[in-house]
Amino acid sequence: MQQKKKITIIGAGTTGHSLALAYARGNYQVTLVDNKNNVLVKAVRLIKDALSVLKSEQLISDIEARSIVKNISCTTNLKEALKDPDFLLEAVYEDPTVKWEVFQQADALCPEHTIFMSNTSRMNIFEIAQVKRQDRLLICHWFAPPHVIPLVEVVSSEATSPEILETVIESLLEIGKTPVHMKKYVPGFIINRIQNLIVKEMFWLVDNGYATIEDIDRAVKASLAVRMPVVGVMQSCDFGGLDTLASIHSNTSIVPLWEPGPPKTVLQKVQNGEFGVKTSKGLYDYSGQTESELMQRRDKNYLKILQYFATIDSLT
Repeated sequence: MQQKKKITIIGAGTTGHSLALAYARGNYQVTLVDNKNNVLVKAVRLIKDALSVLKSEQLISDIEARSIVKNISCTTNLKEALKDPDFLLEAVYEDPTVKWEVFQQADALCPEHTIFMSNTSRMNIFEIAQVKRQDRLLICHWFAPPHVIPLVEVVSSEATSPEILETVIESLLEIGKTPVHMKKYVPGFIINRIQNLIVKEMFWLVDNGYATIEDIDRAVKASLAVRMPVVGVMQSCDFGGLDTLASIHSNTSIVPLWEPGPPKTVLQKVQNGEFGVKTSKGLYDYSGQTESELMQRRDKNYLKILQYFATIDSLT
């Protein structure tokens, strides 16, 4: 029988319990650590609540739920928890001093083979965590709730070992996640940078009386929410036409929203005659597929999503 991989998760607060569940469901032996026992007690309750939802949706059985619970142990003893993990995942709150202290202890107490990961959403852990083993340090930014949302943004530094990076990505794939590699650190990574721009614009529209809160949500649910699962945000530009996008970005009346002129990548594609779906090549290569075929496939998927949306219970 293959020995279970071990992971120590430090911080059982906002996302810690869900991270523990994600790895335990992937058959990891999880040690969840927090310096407050009441936080650990709450984490156990939240794990059981989350398991109830998974069972109600018939995603796991009672036997699987019991096995997942057995895979998780909780402790306030950090020294003991750092004795022999294969992976360490720091998930404490966003305070650089606290994170520095966690990694100092981890560097001193963890065995040589331990891989260090931080769940920070915005901090440059490569500067904060002054560990000797920089080649074994990465950012793995999960999204709430981690046991449900597939994406994990994996950020490496110049010092990160390619073998360690590959190991981390493979481990995330093994537990059913969707790792996306960021080649270098930038504050906010991918999703928070995109999301923060959306938040800024939506409140600008509300604060200046252009639209109501309800109408903005209604507009997004009836458009972007339908398209994004199928074509994302980059590929949607291929369907709209990169030549059209370049023209929009050249419009001086819209310039305040963006940097003047088309994005460099778009301009290069347009200059090469690569407009997207209509030329069989754009940001993506569609060789061997006609524009008609691609649009029909897109539309069928849109219709499936709309049909599914009709079954969803609204939260308002």
